[in-house]
Amino acid sequence: MTKEETVRQIRIVLDAISSKMSIGENSTDPAERQKDFFEMVEEARREWQSAMDYFNHVVDPGLVDHAIFAMEAAELKYTFLLKKARQEGYRLPVKLDALREGR
Repeated sequence: MTKEETVRQIRIVLDAISSKMSIGENSTDPAERQKDFFEMVEEARREWQSAMDYFNHVVDPGLVDHAIFAMEAAELKYTFLLKKARQEGYRLPVKLDALREGR
């Protein structure tokens, strides 16, 4: 996979995240919106962990590039959501903060 293809794929992922987040912005209940946001962050963390597990277990050389891309895209999604949470003024639950800091 070329660098341009990787960048294009990452942009697609970020666009999908942004559109999903804008749907949640229509919620009138701030507590519900926050809960939805935390669920998105947790889902992204699980996707990143799954991608890292996949990378650590892939044995076919032809799948290594795919595993790397999946891991990088999942990490980018997770860090994007964490930054967005900070911008929105959310304080993530202790479990997520501890995972982010590698405790």
